[in-house]
Amino acid sequence: MIRLTKGETQIIYFTGTENALLLDPYFLFVFVNRVTQETIKFVATNTSTTDRVDSFSLVINSQFEDSELGLWSYFIYEQASSSGTDTAGKNLVEIGFMNLSGVEFAPTSYNEQSNIFLTYNG
Repeated sequence: MIRLTKGETQIIYFTGTENALLLDPYFLFVFVNRVTQETIKFVATNTSTTDRVDSFSLVINSQFEDSELGLWSYFIYEQASSSGTDTAGKNLVEIGFMNLSGVEFAPTSYNEQSNIFLTYNG
């Protein structure tokens, strides 16, 4: 499962090359929200330096700024071109789930309050 957080730049790891038919493919990512069916598509280039795993860096807000948080399905296709988001006739190399979460925040703490309590017999 891929875990992404809005407002961050993260490295996404996947294993598309092991099922690829092309020698040096570009990867078309298709994300579909499991509730709203919103679809996000973009093309990424493998920047990994190993043969075992593929990776690329993603600025999360560049693709998911106005998107719903929660569970998404993803589909990764290989293609010869660095552009184009049509999936017709392309080889599907990986599927899975992605969880999109919001920016983490720290709760407000108050240190000025008195912690002395008065009790009365009564």
